[in-house]
Amino acid sequence: MIKKKRWLTFMLAMVPGLGHMYLGFKKLGLQFMIGAFVCIIFIPSMPTVFPFALAALWFYQLFDALQKATWMKISIAEHERLMFHPDSFGAPWTFDMNSLPGFPQDDINPAWVGGACVVAGVLLLIITAFPTLWSILTEINIGTILLSVGLIGYGLRMLKNNTRA
Repeated sequence: MIKKKRWLTFMLAMVPGLGHMYLGFKKLGLQFMIGAFVCIIFIPSMPTVFPFALAALWFYQLFDALQKATWMKISIAEHERLMFHPDSFGAPWTFDMNSLPGFPQDDINPAWVGGACVVAGVLLLIITAFPTLWSILTEINIGTILLSVGLIGYGLRMLKNNTRA
């Protein structure tokens, strides 16, 4: 396992999600990046809410990345102690880093990443190639409409996937 530097994690975490990706938490890093992107996009539609949400997200992901870097340093030290210390009680081949809770797993579905890239590309195309269409969409508060549709869709998805209901 490669040891990660905490100071580099801190510097990379200045960009939301990049510190998590450096540590190997790719899905979480991508989620923080998307969250920051959404907050930045929706700032013009709700200027009192989304700057606060962006600041809260930024501070949370910064301290979370530092916590995860510290946890990884401690877990690596424990792994090395179990592997190389002569008084360790377990055989070195029985310790598995992937069995520890919270260890980064690469479980990003490529379909979601591809869909996000398509949506971001279409949005960028509308903004640059069709500026009049973009100005019309911002006049009718398309950000608020998309946010409300997204929240309704996410809520319906959660209700559908709820096994206790």
